[in-house]
Amino acid sequence: MTDSNWLSETRPDGAATVILLGPATPETLAAEAEAFPKGVLWFHPPVITPPANLPQNLAALPLDSPPEPLTDTLDRFIRLEYDHAPAVKVGTQLAEADPASYASVLDQIVATIDSTLRARRTRRDTGVLRQELVFRNLPGYLRSRVPENWRGSAAGSLAVVVGAGPSLDVPLPLLKEDFPAPVIIAADSALSALSSADLHPHFTLSLDPEKTHVACAPPEYRPGQVILSTQAHPGWAELWGDDARYLSGRVLTEDWLAAKGIPKTNLLAVNNSGLAALLFADFLEPAAILLIGMDLAAGKHPSDRYATNTGRAHLQVHAAHLHRIPGNFADTVSTPFLSDWSETSETCAAIAAKRPVLNFNDRGARLKGADLIHPDSIDELRNALAQAIRPHRTDSTLLAQKRELTGPGLDQILGLLATHCDKARKVILPLLHDAALPKEKLRALRELLAESETATLFGDYAFAVMPEIAPGKEPPPEHLDLRLRELQHLLQRLEDAIVQANPSDSFLARFLTQSFA
Repeated sequence: MTDSNWLSETRPDGAATVILLGPATPETLAAEAEAFPKGVLWFHPPVITPPANLPQNLAALPLDSPPEPLTDTLDRFIRLEYDHAPAVKVGTQLAEADPASYASVLDQIVATIDSTLRARRTRRDTGVLRQELVFRNLPGYLRSRVPENWRGSAAGSLAVVVGAGPSLDVPLPLLKEDFPAPVIIAADSALSALSSADLHPHFTLSLDPEKTHVACAPPEYRPGQVILSTQAHPGWAELWGDDARYLSGRVLTEDWLAAKGIPKTNLLAVNNSGLAALLFADFLEPAAILLIGMDLAAGKHPSDRYATNTGRAHLQVHAAHLHRIPGNFADTVSTPFLSDWSETSETCAAIAAKRPVLNFNDRGARLKGADLIHPDSIDELRNALAQAIRPHRTDSTLLAQKRELTGPGLDQILGLLATHCDKARKVILPLLHDAALPKEKLRALRELLAESETATLFGDYAFAVMPEIAPGKEPPPEHLDLRLRELQHLLQRLEDAIVQANPSDSFLARFLTQSFA
């Protein structure tokens, strides 16, 4: 197969890996392996048997592979090259002979690359901020996680999940009349709309480091309980106080804690507050889940992201590329949130196998497994729910419970944290003086973050820094100084968290007067 046989080719600047879809001759495979030395991933038609002597840097997988191994292989392959996205080439013969198969795999490839690169950009651009927030939220995480016995507390009732998509303007007012009292779970951006409609969520989910309460709601509006990730803006916990709870997530510092005996919550806060709200609703095990404002697509204009009634409609998305995905009332709709839609859709399909998921929407993207209901059919929806659903009753005693670490166990984990603080401080303090040479700073940072426990504890900071200081990289001296000052700042935040976690008096006295290293 020659270059002219590729139906499409995308080659980002600096690409050192490539993904191939379709038939390929041994000569073509050898040429691609030479052109992309860091790796080639070849998805071949299942009727083709790969040659026996494949290049060492080439992996082959049938196009009809089950979703899980296909996703795992893609994830591992993309991790081979941190700095650049892989090139993608699709064979003309494949597109002509098996368009459905190739399109499905290509969609998954694009979604995986999109989500991976977005996560990398996020870690690079906001890694230090995210790690600071993890440490600022650490006392609350240790003492106020969501308890497992909240599971099933909405049994027999309706759970309403409120997103902030452009469609929210239409269905939200319709919820106020003749519905059996639901348990309402809101994404943070929907709070102003709920306040205006005089509806009060029982739970609000917030995960975003840069999204504040004042940007989402009137200052005095603090209904129910707030459920946070450890990377959420700490202002939410300050406002809700004892009514704040934490969920674990895909956070490396939480992995470090779990390895030390502080297990993660069984329910994880993932991706975005809308998806987290959906997963939280499923955790409560209601009889049915009603989705509103969960568009996962652009509005009338490609840059529209929020409903007017959220007060955030002026905050628009200016994406370089819009993806076409299945629509609710159109064959396709555009979205800048391909990975968000894909994960939410798959989650809906999994939940719908257990309980009805109703998408109450007049536009937006199709969600697998969800029964689509237009607002014009509100009367039929009310009648159906009235017959099958009982009103939700809040159990304040249950909601006061939390998963909490106290006593000797708390002192023990705080002692381990203090030990790492003291060890790291001994490494970086001599490097903060002007006399330290850049090569000394680089070597010390490499050695410090090469320790797996240190890298895991300082997770997002380490992810932001390690690509810059990897072997073969020589960052400018001013970048090294910046990274050292950031680490010093994070150490101060972690030490503040140790004090704020309310340890015993004996531990606190030792911490304030002695070194743990």
